[in-house]
Amino acid sequence: MSHYLVLSHAEVQNANTVAGFTWGFPAITQFLGFIHALGLKCNEVFKEDYTFSTVGCAVVANNVTQKTFWNKGNYEFLQTKRTPTFAKDKSSSPPIIEEGKLNMIVSLIVELEGELPVTSGAIKVFEENIKTLCCSMRIAGGTVLDIKQVKLFSHSTSEEQDKKLRRKIKSLVMPGFVLKDRSQYLADHYENLLADDPNSEKLDAWLDFFALKQQAQLIEGATANEAEWSYVPKPEKGYLVPIMVGYKAISELYQAGEVANVRDPNVPTRFVEAIHSVGEWIGAHRIDDIDDFIWRYEYQDDIWYLCKQKQPVQQLSTSSPNPEKLTDSEEISLNDALDLILN
Repeated sequence: MSHYLVLSHAEVQNANTVAGFTWGFPAITQFLGFIHALGLKCNEVFKEDYTFSTVGCAVVANNVTQKTFWNKGNYEFLQTKRTPTFAKDKSSSPPIIEEGKLNMIVSLIVELEGELPVTSGAIKVFEENIKTLCCSMRIAGGTVLDIKQVKLFSHSTSEEQDKKLRRKIKSLVMPGFVLKDRSQYLADHYENLLADDPNSEKLDAWLDFFALKQQAQLIEGATANEAEWSYVPKPEKGYLVPIMVGYKAISELYQAGEVANVRDPNVPTRFVEAIHSVGEWIGAHRIDDIDDFIWRYEYQDDIWYLCKQKQPVQQLSTSSPNPEKLTDSEEISLNDALDLILN
C-alpha cells in the first residue's frame, strides 16, 4: 500500500535556479535527488523499526524569490566575490563564477512504499524525526531553514476515504501551484508545424511555448508601410514553462578509473546532456488525483534517465538522432541536440 509524506511549506534559501538551458525554478531531478537521499537516511535511522523506499514526489511552489536585479533592460543574477581558499595572492580580485540562486517555499508530496508506522504515537515520532532529517539536508543545493508541517498519510482504496485524503493534503500544500508534465503539448505542436512547413525545426516548437512573439497585419485600405502589431498566442493555454526533466547518455559507459578528474573515481562514468520539455503550473486546489502529479524515475536502455509522471509523455532531448552510434569525436548541431522523441 502506498503512503504519502507531505513536507508542507519548506523554506529553502539559496537554491539553484538554473536548470539546463532554463532558469527560474530548480530541475525536477534535484527534487527527486533530495527524496532519494532522504530515503537512504531514513533507512539508516529507522532500519530496526521500518523499511521503506521513496518512489517519487509532487512539487508545489508556494513562493519563489529570484536573486536577480534589473540592469539596462535585462535581468542579471546577483553575484558575490569569494576569495578561493587556495588563492596564493589574497590581494588579487577573485574571479566570479556566475551562479543563479533563489529563495523558495515549496511543498513536496512524497510517495512511500514499504513498512511504516501505524499507531498515532509512532507516526508522530516518525514525523518529528523526518523533519529533523530534512532540516539537516539540502534541497536543490539550498539550505532548508524550516518546514511548517510534516504529515504521513496512508492511501486508502475507499473512494470516500480517498476524497478526505486529498482534502487534507491540499489543505497542507495550498496556496501554491503544482507542476504538471505537458510534454504531449510539445509533441503535438511539432506535428502541426511539420504539417504547415516540412522544414520546421524542433527547437522552434519548444520556443513557441515561451517566447513572446508579435506579427504584423496590414491595415485594410492603408499603405504598405502601415500595419498593426499583435501578439502571437501560445500553442496551448495555461501557465506553461520550460523545464528540465532528466538526462540522456551521449557516450559509452566508462569503467571506474578510466576517466580522470571525476567526482567519484570508484564508480563507472558516462557523459550525459540535459533533457528539456514543457510543464504547466496548475493551482493546487485543482488536484483531483495525487498520483497524476507524482514525478518518478524512469530508466530506458541505460541511455535515458527521465523524470516522468503517470501518463505516457514525449520528451525533448539534447542528443543526436542516433545516440548509440555517437562517438567522442562527433560534433552535433544545436537542433540535433534538441531532438524530440516522437517515434
